[in-house]
Amino acid sequence: RLEMNNVCCFSSFCADLQGMMFSVMNGGNVRFHSDNPSNFTGLTVCLRVLTEQTFSIQLNFINQTHFVRLDNNILYVNGRSVSFYPFFMVPVYQEHWPWKNRCLTWESSTGMAQLWSDGKMSVRKGIARGQVMTQVFSSLDELPFYDFRGQLSDVHVWDRVLNSNDLNWFLSYNYNFPSGNILDWKRIEYSTSGYTVLEPIFGGPYSVKATRKMEQNGQEL
Repeated sequence: RLEMNNVCCFSSFCADLQGMMFSVMNGGNVRFHSDNPSNFTGLTVCLRVLTEQTFSIQLNFINQTHFVRLDNNILYVNGRSVSFYPFFMVPVYQEHWPWKNRCLTWESSTGMAQLWSDGKMSVRKGIARGQVMTQVFSSLDELPFYDFRGQLSDVHVWDRVLNSNDLNWFLSYNYNFPSGNILDWKRIEYSTSGYTVLEPIFGGPYSVKATRKMEQNGQEL
């Protein structure tokens, strides 16, 4: 169990993962867990990846499984789907690091959804407008990654749609963005299976910090 507002995490794997990444190989898997209750008005999911393949992000909730899933560029909400076409996505910032940023947002009351991927922003599209959040989103059970191979870092989930300033901060590696109040990379509960390695991040703004931290702790690089 993960208690987001307290000092202790009641899990064997609960840690501050700033400057760290998961390397997930063939047969490996990583899942992030939370039972932090919240008054959901929508969703924002953000993360950074290095991968050569497409992959799915699926949010499983206690009262309903597979309610929200992002399968490459197709968003599913409560059995309905909407596609985002990369060809029509608009550049909003220049990538400065090899890592690929990906964010998705969905607002319950309006059903408006949007995808940010590889420095580009999609048009806003409507899906599953007016879903009853209190019945379905009583708490987030887990965020598993299916068929993912590569590196994964900076996973955050919020119970609302972030404003454009906060999203831009995340996408441009400005760490003034508010940490996820459902899943927070600085204090996150996780489980792994198969060939999955937790190691210092490379090729990004946290690389230098991670290296210095290991040197201070007397660890070999």
